[in-house]
Amino acid sequence: MGKLVFILLFILLSIPLASAQNTHQFSARAKAMGYTTATLQDGWSLLNNPAGLSKLTDVAVLGGFENKYGIAGLNTIAAGVYSPVPTGVAGISFLKFGDDLYHEQELSLSYANHFGIAGLGVRLNYSQYHLEGYGNKSFITIDFGGIASLSEQLLVGAYITNINQPQLSEFEDERVPITLQAGLSYRPTSSVIINIEAEKDIDYDLNMKLGLEYVFLKYIAVRAGAQTSPFIHYAGLGFFTSRLKVDYALSNDSQLGLTHQVGISHIIKMTQ
Repeated sequence: MGKLVFILLFILLSIPLASAQNTHQFSARAKAMGYTTATLQDGWSLLNNPAGLSKLTDVAVLGGFENKYGIAGLNTIAAGVYSPVPTGVAGISFLKFGDDLYHEQELSLSYANHFGIAGLGVRLNYSQYHLEGYGNKSFITIDFGGIASLSEQLLVGAYITNINQPQLSEFEDERVPITLQAGLSYRPTSSVIINIEAEKDIDYDLNMKLGLEYVFLKYIAVRAGAQTSPFIHYAGLGFFTSRLKVDYALSNDSQLGLTHQVGISHIIKMTQ
């Protein structure tokens, strides 16, 4: 038990986990594509670039689960729902990472709308960190993003998280870091997506990402991706019908091991 606690604390304090840097980034589809989320437009935009909600026309619910490196204390669960509103699309999502020893949880409200060739989105997050024996720390963050269609084949997107940089600790005025993610998406056919992106956390080196998706038989998707800092490669599959989507992603860190993520989304009302 003592060894497990030590491992958990070492990982939490020494390794730049995605959840610790950007709590709300989650999606098995996006993960399989190297987390190239700046231009993706699906329900999981609730937890990535909120502008990706702007063209959605249905009412849907979604949920997901991730296990990192086979350690139960590093599990993440996520859920959300979105719906068109009189002007735009709105949604609510919840994410929790960790266990009773240490956990992060976040409740978010998202809104997006489409204007001409561009979609814009904003997200308000209420986050809480808990460390056993040290209590809770709560704060509010704001994220903003946009996606523009330059042509039928080329999209550009960008989003920034934690614009307001709330204070985490008075010691050395530690604050939640700002993260900027921007990228291009080339879609030569309706079945192929090629994404390239750059992500910059003000506390870490520039992280370059590449993501690929190929859809065949109209209901199966094969995906792959990679990022540079740290180097991680990704792969995954997607299965979908007119109402149901099931996604699986696998990533491998050469030092820590495998991470598995699964996501399900279901359209409960088609509005068009």
